[in-house]
Amino acid sequence: QGVCQDHAHAFLACARSLGIPARYASGYLYTDSDDHLASHAWAEAWLEGAWYSFDVTNCLARPERHLKLAIGRDYLDACPVRGMRRGGGTEQMHAHVEVEVEVAPMLQVQQQ
Repeated sequence: QGVCQDHAHAFLACARSLGIPARYASGYLYTDSDDHLASHAWAEAWLEGAWYSFDVTNCLARPERHLKLAIGRDYLDACPVRGMRRGGGTEQMHAHVEVEVEVAPMLQVQQQ
């Protein structure tokens, strides 16, 4: 039970208890649905000399659909919005995320 932030923190606690360096990642998860736009969180662990992503919420271990915006020790280090608000009134926050796949040009090898 819980949301992605909870799942990431549970993973971090387990990995760190085993002596595995782990960090919290936040950003967005690309989906085919236009209705889904929300910040997302997952964990990364240092294994075999590299950082590997673990999205416990969606059972994903490959970052192909993740747009990473921040990393840190926990949510407070990598939260999407952080600050303090004083006074009354109302507020709103809107986000727009657009992801485009860009194919890198092929390198041309000169033959001698």
